[in-house]
Amino acid sequence: MAAGDKAGGDDAAAAAPLLVPAAAGRRRRCPGCRTKERCEAHPGIPYLNFFYIWIVCICAFLGEHKTMGCN
Repeated sequence: MAAGDKAGGDDAAAAAPLLVPAAAGRRRRCPGCRTKERCEAHPGIPYLNFFYIWIVCICAFLGEHKTMGCN
């Protein structure tokens, strides 16, 4: 074994990149890719997201209701 040959002659392992991106198949700022990852990570019905939408709708309705002069 030569002094510089510590991998046992495996050129394929030496040529492989040391840092492989975790998500090689997706673009960094793609909203569709992020949504797909979120759906794969948390399968099921997103009740918390529905709750947020419900709160926004209620607040928007109450704000508009008060500006119309209704008591």
